[in-house]
Amino acid sequence: MMTHRLIHAAKAALCRLMFCLSLVSLLSLVSLVTHAEQSTDYEALFNAPADNAGLSKLVTRLGGGESARGEFTQSRYLKVLKKPLVSRGEFLFQDKLGIAWLQTAPFPSGLVLTQNTLVQIDADGNRQVSHADDNPQAGAMAQMMPNLMSALLSGDLAPLQAQFTLHLLQQADCWQLGLEPIDPLVKQAMPRIVLQGSEGLESLSLLDNRGDLSIIEFNALAQRPLTADELAYFRLDSDPRPATEAR
Repeated sequence: MMTHRLIHAAKAALCRLMFCLSLVSLLSLVSLVTHAEQSTDYEALFNAPADNAGLSKLVTRLGGGESARGEFTQSRYLKVLKKPLVSRGEFLFQDKLGIAWLQTAPFPSGLVLTQNTLVQIDADGNRQVSHADDNPQAGAMAQMMPNLMSALLSGDLAPLQAQFTLHLLQQADCWQLGLEPIDPLVKQAMPRIVLQGSEGLESLSLLDNRGDLSIIEFNALAQRPLTADELAYFRLDSDPRPATEAR
């Protein structure tokens, strides 16, 4: 029994570590670019304040819908490691409910973010629920991330202006949106966020104060209603399947 509890606690701790290192990504075109070169590119972005005309143009490019499903590949570049840590899976988004990250490799795990709740799912489908009142930083993240994805996937950027200082670079074939959180709790966890795409959202990246970089590239994005099985991940009273069974 004690061994089982220790294993369960270790899994939960590992899921929390994955969450803290996760939730972000970078340009799909820069996978071979060095860490230093990426930082230089971002300095140019964060020296370019967004204006209303530019944001209106970006909204037109994004289009959007109320729900979506897609696949992701996440790479975490840590200064202490020579090679990135890579994980893969799928995500589910519903405007009124939140977002679910369902990792399938290197091991199955899940993370569901709603406006007031963070749910971690282990490989056996066991869930650990955290509420905003239990952990202020986790609560701030659980509120911010669904709003961020909702803005980018629905094409409504207005809510972001209340939560972030916005920076924008646009060209004919691509755009970059830089975000600096206003909330100090969120800023401590994610001081700078970069989103990029050609038309819709293709990647999202996180730069932290230690110089580490997390990258998530989105693929096979389909803006469509979620199935009943997919919606079950957002119900606190449901018994969701392990992430490896999500489709």
